[in-house]
Amino acid sequence: MKMSIKINAWAYMLLIAVMTFSLAFLPGRGSGADTACPKGLKPVTEFRLFFGLAHEDGRTVTEEQWQEFLADTITPRFRAGLTVLDARGQWLTPKGVIEREPVKLLMGAVSGDTTASMKLVDEISAAFRERFKQDAVFRMSTPACAGLHQ
Repeated sequence: MKMSIKINAWAYMLLIAVMTFSLAFLPGRGSGADTACPKGLKPVTEFRLFFGLAHEDGRTVTEEQWQEFLADTITPRFRAGLTVLDARGQWLTPKGVIEREPVKLLMGAVSGDTTASMKLVDEISAAFRERFKQDAVFRMSTPACAGLHQ
């Protein structure tokens, strides 16, 4: 990504973050522990991480590199499971050009100590930025209800 593109991507991410943060203060919304859940479901904090795979120089994180990162960095921190989707990110540059890049979207849910769990999310984000020389990983978290239907 070029610097001008990153600024626009950050502006978009900031808008999404502000909207998401604001939802937490609407009536009936709160932390995962405060969420009233239907029978059979328990309060959790859902998290999503958006990993942009493009480098400034045009290279892209390969599928092999991603699978290695998933196996050695992400999965050990979230042994109960997670989901990874292939996605495409895009934004509009100041010059009116649509820029696109491949993205890995990681989704999961944590219960119990949300602060400790989100620390793991921060560790994953930092490891990705360092390993693949990326500027940022976009993160979201939302209170939710979850459980297995058995």
